[in-house]
Amino acid sequence: MAEKAKKIYEEFIQTEAPKEVNIDHCTKAVTMKNLVEPSVSSFNEAQKRIFALMEKDSLPRFVRSGFYQELIK
Repeated sequence: MAEKAKKIYEEFIQTEAPKEVNIDHCTKAVTMKNLVEPSVSSFNEAQKRIFALMEKDSLPRFVRSGFYQELIK
């Protein structure tokens, strides 16, 4: 579990990660602390932040996009 958690952190959470997600510094710090002793809940805070951002920003922009509007016709 520790190795998998480290890979997820390095790919998505850490600053300048190849597929870095848009979360604040505090959430990154909490996630990093959680990886000292990884558990199934180590990424819960990051997940909550990402879902909230998607709900408030990404999804509404997608729904308003021309691409989506064409799909629902």
